[in-house]
Amino acid sequence: MNTIERTLPEAIRILVDDTEDRIAVAFSGGADSLALLVGLCEVRDPAEVVALHVNHRLRPEAELEAELALNRKNAGRLGVRLEVLDLGSGAVEELAKKRKKGIEEAARILRYRALLGACHAHDCPTLLTGHNADDQLETLLRRLFTAGSLSSLQGIRRRMVERGVTILRPLLDRPHEDLKGYLASGGWTWSEDSSNREGAYQRNLLRRRVTGDLLSIFEGAYAALETQTRRFADLAEYLRASVDKAFEEIVVRGDESSFPLSRFRLLPPTIQELLLFRLAGKESSSAFIARVHAALKAGRDTVVERGSHRVVIHRGTVTWGSDEEPWSYAIEATAEEILLPGDLVFRREEGNGDPTLLRIDDALLENPVLRLSREGDEFAGEGGTASVAKILSGQGLMPNRRVPVLVDRSGIVAIFARVHGGRDRLAKRFKTPLARRVTNIYSVSRRIDDEIYE
Repeated sequence: MNTIERTLPEAIRILVDDTEDRIAVAFSGGADSLALLVGLCEVRDPAEVVALHVNHRLRPEAELEAELALNRKNAGRLGVRLEVLDLGSGAVEELAKKRKKGIEEAARILRYRALLGACHAHDCPTLLTGHNADDQLETLLRRLFTAGSLSSLQGIRRRMVERGVTILRPLLDRPHEDLKGYLASGGWTWSEDSSNREGAYQRNLLRRRVTGDLLSIFEGAYAALETQTRRFADLAEYLRASVDKAFEEIVVRGDESSFPLSRFRLLPPTIQELLLFRLAGKESSSAFIARVHAALKAGRDTVVERGSHRVVIHRGTVTWGSDEEPWSYAIEATAEEILLPGDLVFRREEGNGDPTLLRIDDALLENPVLRLSREGDEFAGEGGTASVAKILSGQGLMPNRRVPVLVDRSGIVAIFARVHGGRDRLAKRFKTPLARRVTNIYSVSRRIDDEIYE
């Protein structure tokens, strides 16, 4: 019995031992996800496992039907429930066109959206994915040669929480070839995705032209990769704390933030850059931050503008003004999701088991609208009526931070501050009727980010 056969189930057990609930597995049917499913069923009762297969509708129908047939056969052999999550024909292409980005990113966004929704529907607080050491290597190479942030070089994370679901990746230190060997020793057959042979995708090009040669040159590449990603994870935490400390010296007045240029120039360049990203918000481009950074290093009086941002350097003081464009969206009865500015998404759904999300009987809402908070907005919570600015300040957010709020004819119903590091709040008048049937769950969250999901 080889090493991977002996240790794979144990590696999975270490990560899942602290949960007694049902576990979901993202199951494509390929070697990696099948090895994960087989290994998990060695340490957990298969009746506690749900295999979730996402059909992206991106490959020929005959191939998809053959793949699904094999997946059903393998799930049946294990005694695991298999559920197919069909994204619908054209859904991936439509989102890619809407976001003006690639098919890979759009497929990833819709895939995780479907997976997390299914986790809530099946009361599975834990989702396992089959990302392996080769995926980690390809991810690090992509981020290294596209000038990703230092924090992004921690690679694919082994553990993270999204929308109340803990996502675990037990195979990150396991090479793809070892996983195939583990399955072969058990007589398992897996499917091969034809799109993995297409040259249009960056990952496929790396796999075919680069990673094989690297692994043949550096014998200990996988172990080194694990060490380096752990180091970068520690570095990311250190950088975050350093930026937090630097941010404390920034003075906020209304919609403006200001700081002495002399103090800024004493910071290490990497902290300077990360601080600028913090000021600009996640949606700002690297090119704009580079322009601002260059101007601050030059130290001359000037103005740098882009979109709603206006950075003024004058007599040794830097003033950053941000005037977000006002927006509002009427919530129709059939609307389940609204894409918002700032890389956010509003969702209204049923059956989500995350207890931190806001539960509202939508029969009580009169002409609901989602909009940005405004100066002078007041909120009637359990502790009495207070300004939204004061509530945000009490949560450690800048009082001038503009956050999504849900309003109707009665006033502000909900504040969605969790997406910015605060807490979502529900008006007191909407908490009283919660003994009635709650028909919807409301949330605002970040859209899936390439540095978080793969």
